[in-house]
Amino acid sequence: MVTLESLTKEIRDLVQCWPKRWIGVKPVFEKCVATLGKPDPTDEFAHRVLALLSGGNAIANFVEHSCQKMSRTNREPDYHSRLHTTIVITSLTALLLKQRELSTSSKTNISLQEAMLLVAMVGHDAGHDGTRNGSPCQLESRSYHLIEPLLKTAKCHPDDMHSIKRVIWGTDPALISPLHLGSSTTSFDLHKPVWQTILCQESDILASVLPEFANQMTRFLVDEWNKIDPISAAGLLSRGGRKYFLENLAKFSSPAAHSLGLEKLVISQLSALNEENQLTERGMR
Repeated sequence: MVTLESLTKEIRDLVQCWPKRWIGVKPVFEKCVATLGKPDPTDEFAHRVLALLSGGNAIANFVEHSCQKMSRTNREPDYHSRLHTTIVITSLTALLLKQRELSTSSKTNISLQEAMLLVAMVGHDAGHDGTRNGSPCQLESRSYHLIEPLLKTAKCHPDDMHSIKRVIWGTDPALISPLHLGSSTTSFDLHKPVWQTILCQESDILASVLPEFANQMTRFLVDEWNKIDPISAAGLLSRGGRKYFLENLAKFSSPAAHSLGLEKLVISQLSALNEENQLTERGMR
């Protein structure tokens, strides 16, 4: 059974090996696939799943080697690093497994939708250089452009490639609130694009709401932003910066996220921040 404690432990293991004892993106991707189960050879979409996983392995290798190259010249982003990619796909795997539990599904094989989401998120930050979007989905479009040839080489189905592109675009922070708001009008279904994207958005920011990692993840982002925008970077460390993240970006709408207690974590942290602000205001009077 997936719990917040078990997921926290998996993320802790990744954080503790970074960067000196790094295990690589591909081994983590392969572990996620093994956790979700091998493709069912009798499934009508088995050939598409196999193509996706082949593409995913190639993307994992690409991310690893391109980031290694950047790291040698101190250009690998502090936050959007290989560590982030592995934390995201590990978090996504946990959400997918929890969703299976909630649906009382007995399946032990990775589905087409699960494979597509896993591949999308292993490549969602491919080529990230630590900058921010100057236009909608700018960095996300670049990431997809870099991995598209690998998907084509793996002979991925055009529909699956289109879905991967859509999901990666959906990780643009500007789209988080609108998509979560839109999800309130429809019941959860992993076949629905809005829920596919929401699960990926949730996995993208999940570690940053966990108390054990929140400060460290913020510090990584501060170091990354310091190179391009020191003023905004300093704001991340303030109570106001944390409150903005929790109110506007830390959105959790999926049944899996609710079951893990992620929304409650956000609410409790916001409550603590509000209390701190009130105490500060009283002290200034």
